[in-house]
Amino acid sequence: MKWIKDWMVKRQVNAKLHMLKAKDVRIPQEIKTIGIIAASSADFELTKETVRQLWGYKVRVIGFYYEENKDQPVDSMSYKHFDLLGNPTAYFNAFMTEKLDIILVPSLHLNPYLRYLLLSNKCNFNLGFYTEENEPYLDLMLQYGEGDLEKNIYQLINYLHKIQEAC
Repeated sequence: MKWIKDWMVKRQVNAKLHMLKAKDVRIPQEIKTIGIIAASSADFELTKETVRQLWGYKVRVIGFYYEENKDQPVDSMSYKHFDLLGNPTAYFNAFMTEKLDIILVPSLHLNPYLRYLLLSNKCNFNLGFYTEENEPYLDLMLQYGEGDLEKNIYQLINYLHKIQEAC
């Protein structure tokens, strides 16, 4: 049953990607809400912690990471949260309807379920690290440099601030 969902979600992502070409990219002047979409709980937690260090609790942080464990934590999601047609269940309603200022993608590789969430939110600015796989989905990308994820996230957010100042 999982392979059917995989196939249907990939199909949904391809359909959404064709509509993405008309997307109006806008850099937010003030960041109040950040979404995080990560491939693992370690990436998600480290990114959330880094955002908290930079902005404190002035910024609302929501998001998901992919996890197929039996006992799934609150911020995790899996193929089980999609129906056989590749549509998300009500589990994602708050994330997909909330107007996020930016979506931060700390992972280099996203599976189709995470890509679907990234494309489903009406956020005007997605940022993350460059890979050919991520290129169609992200608006601002940096090369993942030497060092750990935390250092790279600081660098990514630093570039975002520089762009905000220049605009």
